[in-house]
Amino acid sequence: MARRVMRLVRPGRAQVAAEAPRALVDMDRLPQMPRICDITAIAELPAYTPPAKVAKTALRITWLSPPIGPGGGGHINIVRFAKHLQSKGHSVSFAVYETNTVPQSPSQAHDILKHSYGIDAPVRRLEDLGSQDVIFASSWETAYGLRSLDVPAHKFYFIQDFEPYFFPRGSRSVLAEETYRFGFYGIAAGRWIESQVKPFGMPCDHYEFGADAELYRPRDLAALRKRRRVLFYARPFTERRGFELGVIALSIFAKRHPEYEIVTVGQDLRDYDLPFEHTDLGTLTLDELGPLYREATACLVISLTNASLLPLELAAAGCVTVIDSGANNHEILGDIDGIVYARAFPTELAEALCQVVERDDIDEHAREVSRSVHDRDWQASLEKVERIILREVTTGGTDDE
Repeated sequence: MARRVMRLVRPGRAQVAAEAPRALVDMDRLPQMPRICDITAIAELPAYTPPAKVAKTALRITWLSPPIGPGGGGHINIVRFAKHLQSKGHSVSFAVYETNTVPQSPSQAHDILKHSYGIDAPVRRLEDLGSQDVIFASSWETAYGLRSLDVPAHKFYFIQDFEPYFFPRGSRSVLAEETYRFGFYGIAAGRWIESQVKPFGMPCDHYEFGADAELYRPRDLAALRKRRRVLFYARPFTERRGFELGVIALSIFAKRHPEYEIVTVGQDLRDYDLPFEHTDLGTLTLDELGPLYREATACLVISLTNASLLPLELAAAGCVTVIDSGANNHEILGDIDGIVYARAFPTELAEALCQVVERDDIDEHAREVSRSVHDRDWQASLEKVERIILREVTTGGTDDE
């Protein structure tokens, strides 16, 4: 419906009657925002309180997701846990929360989930969910969609990063912070996020990171040999990945070690003129990443909010990660041979890369790195998350490991 807009014309300023209509900013279609109706609905809703626990163990669980694209790290992790819950007898489905600027039909989302992530599960619209025992928000925007649903389901929040840090201090960062006050039960990717959201009064548990050994670990560890190749996880569209810091660091590294090939992965960089020779592989499938990791000597990963899943995956492949130091990374990844921490400044990151490639025992060290994470798989975390759900939702759930 067209809105009537009134404007004041300053005295003495000519008004042009024949001026063409101006395109107005539609406040209902702002990028990177929840639907405004879901924010305003909070004024009419009571505070969320969990419903009574249910006397069953096979639950109906829905993951509320933003529009789904192929190859996204966040969705890879969501699907990892969704598949485990399916395997334990729970009925798992997805619902798409259509953000203001990205429409996606359930059939489109289903096709991507099936063909890109390997999970076959029903996908519905938010308003067509029906009766559910558990609904997960999976991002700050979807938390508003879930908050606006007046349904008797247990509401959880699968938190993979501290999303207020995704934005400059302003409307979006404030709105993202507020989601931690909604009363949902948080399941956080690592203890650092748990420490960030608890000051908002959010009940929360965390799970530990793992690596998929089948994808990344060499079949014959004794035969592992490294090439003169350094990888860069390059995501210029994702501010927290510190793209510019990495480019400057690698320009320093390339001058000191021109014999090393630099390979960028994570995003198509064909429109970027980097100040060093490089091979751009763009976005790869999981099956393509394993061989690449096993051949590379080192990988530069910058993660300025929550830790990335990459360092443990790289370590399983015998590839050393250079990553920015800080509690956000160190508390989650820990002290292992395959991770070198450096201050998030180009000269420090470059120096750390140089030290990795200047070792005399690169191949033997790579084998030791792979061995060091042999027990860092996902199984314990998958089981822990199911226990948390059962404890919070069912009458028979316990904390027993």
